[in-house]
Amino acid sequence: MKNKILDIIGILFGNFLLAVSVAYFVLPFDILSGGVAGISIITKGLWGWSPTITIDVLVIGLFIVGAIVLGKEFALKTALSSLVYPFFLEFLVRLPVKLEIDALMAVIFGGLIAGLGVGIAFRHDASTGGTDIISLIANKYLGVPVSTAVMVTDGIITLRGLVTYGMQDVLMGIIYIYASGAAINKIMVPKTNEAVALYIITDKKSEVCEYIHSVLARGTTLLHGKGGYTEKDKDIILTVVSKNQYMHLSNFIDKTDPYAFVIVSDAKEIKGEGFTYEYRV
Repeated sequence: MKNKILDIIGILFGNFLLAVSVAYFVLPFDILSGGVAGISIITKGLWGWSPTITIDVLVIGLFIVGAIVLGKEFALKTALSSLVYPFFLEFLVRLPVKLEIDALMAVIFGGLIAGLGVGIAFRHDASTGGTDIISLIANKYLGVPVSTAVMVTDGIITLRGLVTYGMQDVLMGIIYIYASGAAINKIMVPKTNEAVALYIITDKKSEVCEYIHSVLARGTTLLHGKGGYTEKDKDIILTVVSKNQYMHLSNFIDKTDPYAFVIVSDAKEIKGEGFTYEYRV
């Protein structure tokens, strides 16, 4: 129950930060941010549509599509975000805060705040909805990595702004996306590149290995260890997972064995099955 409450608080706080970024940075400064906020800026320039209404419609509409295509599990994880984000955004827009900063500062700090919010939501095993759903669908049916699909989707949306705005606005949007992505990576897995290596010492070896094998589709290696103090023999699980999978595994270990001892290190370069070539049949 405690973990569920913390997850809910994390999802709420993450969506609130994302709404702060959109309400006080993206919309006032017309930042081509990618995602549904970036689409709302484009439609505002093309047809004068209300950005907040556009965002509300897209968030709810994409949630419905995701629930139909991706299933019940997705719907349960994303429902809270899809409900509270439009509420937070509408609330903050009605409490205007005029920031006396230049556009570049707005782009950088707006991106960092948005990335912080999305990263917090991801840490609590939830999606923030919106165009992330398109990326999840591409991952499921086309096998495109989620991170790649997100970058492609946001890039297309930002470049589409050339029609309405100009090259400077597009370049500013790219800076926003980069700042947001950097913040997400920092929150999800500090100081990592593409993957992380974990050494796991736990009394729940079978459960942890089964989760890594069946859910994350990653391999494990058991290393023989002996406690220096207790002199007891114990297996150490060595595994390498992608940065997108790290928080899922970390959350599972916390719930399964709160007393597990885990060492996490950067895996700067990974070569082998599941990373540089496909799994063998």
